[in-house]
Amino acid sequence: MGDNNDRSSATRRDYIKYTGAASAAAMTGLAGCSGGGDGEYPDGDITYIIPFSEGGGTDTYARQFISHMADELGTNIAIENVPGAASLRGTGQLYNADPDGYTIGGFNPPSTPVSAMVNPPEFDMTELEGIGTYARTPFVVVANPSYEIEGFEDMISRYASGELEIFSGKERGGVDHVLALLMKGNDSYDLQWDRYVGYDGTGPAVQATISDEVPVSIATDTGAAGAAEDGRIDVLACLSSQGSAVFPDVPSTTDLGYDNIDFLGQLVRGVFAPAGTSEDQIEVLTGALEAALQTDEVQSWSDETGNVVEYGGPESASNAVADAFEQIPEQVDLEAVQEAADE
Repeated sequence: MGDNNDRSSATRRDYIKYTGAASAAAMTGLAGCSGGGDGEYPDGDITYIIPFSEGGGTDTYARQFISHMADELGTNIAIENVPGAASLRGTGQLYNADPDGYTIGGFNPPSTPVSAMVNPPEFDMTELEGIGTYARTPFVVVANPSYEIEGFEDMISRYASGELEIFSGKERGGVDHVLALLMKGNDSYDLQWDRYVGYDGTGPAVQATISDEVPVSIATDTGAAGAAEDGRIDVLACLSSQGSAVFPDVPSTTDLGYDNIDFLGQLVRGVFAPAGTSEDQIEVLTGALEAALQTDEVQSWSDETGNVVEYGGPESASNAVADAFEQIPEQVDLEAVQEAADE
């Protein structure tokens, strides 16, 4: 077991951020394009919508790279947190925004697509224009230290005995809830929680765990990092077989012998624009994203925290959404999830 853990940790530490050759946009500056006004695009402030509360992983990443993206564009980018409806409220606001290049946003397949499959909204997020991807983020399971839970297997046994009853994560009907239901209904995990409590994002879920409102929660590794660093939560396991670069010494559930659930156990973090945003504007925004991820400040933050930064182009973002809608229905009983969400 020790050798396997050593190899696993080494592999996780090898997740290197995007360090390829700089693009033409990064090397020579962004040329700009017609923005529909009197000057080149952008000639005004941009809004970046985050469909989650402050303090979660999506918010944490955005506050690292968005300012550098703004510098590349020569404008201001205002971050607007719009939580609610398991991330569909903010994503819907992005979808319905004018496709003029001045409203963009970020969400994380398969998370938001799962929310849409469980509670179909009045919009089709596959129509959004991909700008790019910037990271892969695994989910972890965290606990309040006062329970002195000695790892994931101990947690499983405490739920089985009835000592623990409440399990938590982001909103009911969202990807965390689906993960919780999957682990409950999977013979390999047999996680026997009685009640699921959902929150507006990883940040609030982690805070609820810290305050002992709930004993255990699912969280993104990024969103759990600060509280784990100062001992306010314990990290029990990673739900991605690829492990976590933020917590390289924390075992994955597959390390522990449980079934692989990677199709839900990690996020692809993407940036998107409303359908109809011009190709020229997408190109400018993509160049700014790529250049921002290569700045010394973002690279240093990635090195210091273990939060992986990996650039992918527009197709990477669009494909992540499309793949979620194709793969999740094959793996998850969405009708059962919807019934559980409505309880």
